[in-house]
Amino acid sequence: MSRASRPGHPRPTAVIAIAPDERSAEIVIEGQRQVVTGSVPKETRRAALDVATGYAARIGQPVLIDARDSNGYWNLVATPDGVVQAADRIPPTSAPAPAAAQPPVPTGRSDRGRRGLLIAGAAVLAVVLLGGAGITVWNLLPGDDPAAQTTTTEAQVLGHPAPPGYADTVEFAEALAPGSQPGVSRDGELLAFMGPDERLTLFDASGERLWSAALPAAAAEFLGPPRFVDYDGARAVVMETTGTLWFWPVEGGEHTSITLPEDASTQYVGSSALVRSGDDALVPTGGELEPVEVDGGAAPMLAEGTEVLTAVRTGAWTWVDTAGEATEVSAVRPDNAGDMDSVVTALREYVVIRWEPLRGEGAVLAFHDSRDGTVVGAAEIDPDDLEDVRHRSGPIGTGIVSYGPVVLDPETGGTAVVPGFEPQMAVGSTVFGQLGGASAAVDAAGEVRRPDPASAQPAGLLGANAIVVHEDHLYAIPSQ
Repeated sequence: MSRASRPGHPRPTAVIAIAPDERSAEIVIEGQRQVVTGSVPKETRRAALDVATGYAARIGQPVLIDARDSNGYWNLVATPDGVVQAADRIPPTSAPAPAAAQPPVPTGRSDRGRRGLLIAGAAVLAVVLLGGAGITVWNLLPGDDPAAQTTTTEAQVLGHPAPPGYADTVEFAEALAPGSQPGVSRDGELLAFMGPDERLTLFDASGERLWSAALPAAAAEFLGPPRFVDYDGARAVVMETTGTLWFWPVEGGEHTSITLPEDASTQYVGSSALVRSGDDALVPTGGELEPVEVDGGAAPMLAEGTEVLTAVRTGAWTWVDTAGEATEVSAVRPDNAGDMDSVVTALREYVVIRWEPLRGEGAVLAFHDSRDGTVVGAAEIDPDDLEDVRHRSGPIGTGIVSYGPVVLDPETGGTAVVPGFEPQMAVGSTVFGQLGGASAAVDAAGEVRRPDPASAQPAGLLGANAIVVHEDHLYAIPSQ
């Protein structure tokens, strides 16, 4: 539909048609049709408004909304800052309208938090403060419960249980492309996600939008969530489709792509992407894949920039760059260990090694600094506890580290052993995973907490807020 589709309102228009059963809605913006769904009517309406507010934010000006359902017809406006309000409260103009004055919010909430309160709650409210009159006018999208009309200073409540250590209030919420997951940088400074509008969006730690870019392929074609890597000396968001790596500079700008060999597999356990093709180790640089020479008997483990860490079963490991320069690193023996048994894996800045005990039976699992070989932490374990352990980088956090049953505090070097624990994701000072077939949250002391079975495991920590996903929406929730 054209920008001048409504006389007197030369603005873009979104037409929202709610299905009779209120489980789906069709949105048409600028001739582009999109269908959203919800398990209950409020979810359907919220998802439809998310599309309109997302488009308004992208183009930087208000978008008119013609909303229709079986009960009637309503004219609304979605502003770039995420407010949905009655269309007759803003005079028609071709210039972007000034943001409506907002009610005060609790100290510490960001603008993104206010937006979350306005558009992502169980009832989507629209607020307009009439110029100089001091009158607050409430406009409720049809289908919401009038009893839910409360002030926007009340926090939005998470509609499902929160994970241990986090509150059930929501700082901000965003719609996701169906079936997709967001990516949170390991340092907690950045969040990237694909929206239902087929765009990649980047937020900072406060929940502020940094940029949004059109995806080069359908969201369903991307393999896994967005990831943060070092690429050509700068941070980038990387995503993968079959046969292609796509890079977006964190600072903004056009994306670039690199074609992958047919038999390639990409690993993201280091700070950079490592591509393996047959026996070859390749690193993305300058828009191409550059090979790194790997000595016979060694295996490429991870990449940092244009360097690849290669290791043999026992003995020193080697850093090799694309120019062929190599640096060998030997592991320092832990105090309570005998001979080296094997190099288990390398994850992030650690090389994990299994050592024989100094005396008696069992094993010692040690985390070594990958650059100088020093021991960061070590624990005595039953060798059976290492059977079938998966090499995951998710539990290798900055505040807590876990491999299999061993949990490490990287600041103090202290360790704890939780037999049977299967770590999946480190979030702040907690590792989330599975224990005995049920969800578990473990701290550096080895204390186990059991999340509510209906709670979602966090995807990461953005600033002070955990990011959780539920029904194709992400929610930022604060710690308790």
